[in-house]
Amino acid sequence: MSENQETVCDPIGYLSDLFWASLPEKTADEIATFKKDALTGIRNAVDRLIDDEIAWTEERLENARRMREEDQQPEAETPPPNPA
Repeated sequence: MSENQETVCDPIGYLSDLFWASLPEKTADEIATFKKDALTGIRNAVDRLIDDEIAWTEERLENARRMREEDQQPEAETPPPNPA
């Protein structure tokens, strides 16, 4: 695909490329590194939140199973309280 076709098909990408090309190379590298590090940090935080939510859901489900099992067990007959 020629450069002209790429510009027509992806004008936002072309403008983004122009922005990065307009920066000094060292500055572009530093900004790109910062952006990648920030995005990685966000992804790690989201992954942790998701993992915590999954663990919480599994714990709630296990507690619900235990409660159902306790509810289904026949209760042992207890003698009436002694009124004396």
